[in-house]
Amino acid sequence: MKITTNFNFSIPELAQRADKILRSFDRDSEHFAGYGYDGAMRDKLGIITTQVKDFPSDDYYEGNQKIKTNEKRKVRDELEADINDLRNRTRLVYGAKSMEYGLFKFSSTTEMSDNDLVQYALHVVHIANPRLEDLKKRQVTQENINTIMTKRNLLDSAIDEQAGAVSLRKEKTVQRKHLANDLYKLISEVCEVGKMIWKGKNEAFYADYVIYGSAKAMAEEVEEEITED
Repeated sequence: MKITTNFNFSIPELAQRADKILRSFDRDSEHFAGYGYDGAMRDKLGIITTQVKDFPSDDYYEGNQKIKTNEKRKVRDELEADINDLRNRTRLVYGAKSMEYGLFKFSSTTEMSDNDLVQYALHVVHIANPRLEDLKKRQVTQENINTIMTKRNLLDSAIDEQAGAVSLRKEKTVQRKHLANDLYKLISEVCEVGKMIWKGKNEAFYADYVIYGSAKAMAEEVEEEITED
């Protein structure tokens, strides 16, 4: 099930708007107390706002996913190169049309999926091991076969790590949106009360609780506060 946000702006902008609501809440705390909203409500809003602001962005998890993908690709390229080298040397030993060469079932590894390549590398090792005496004629050693097996195992692990990074990114996306929706629900409640407090009394203060106010206006307001300080 796809999780969506309940608001029509970015999560960083939501956090910015929550900061603005916090400042307004502090200013109007006595009025909010009259509606049963005390410091506990303010603390809850502040905590969730901080959690949203501190939550790593999707870019962070996407970057980690790319790192794991590149690591997997590097190991795969090395394994393919080793298998192709063994194929060339095996062909020199037995001939391309021999039964022994055919047992290896050499084919284009670039067309294989990652999981198929892992399984195929194991097959190659099983066929090569009992034929090392023949293969030694073209400098194929036990070390060469062990290297293929090692890189096969590394690729197997790299596939799992890449899949884990993909899953983690999806999981964190869901968590981030759930947390943002919780924050939006909370500031919506506070804004509803804030508008009740100032409706027909103070237009400027009333506007402070309009969630879908101009983001540009909010930025200008922050710049003015910094300049005044």
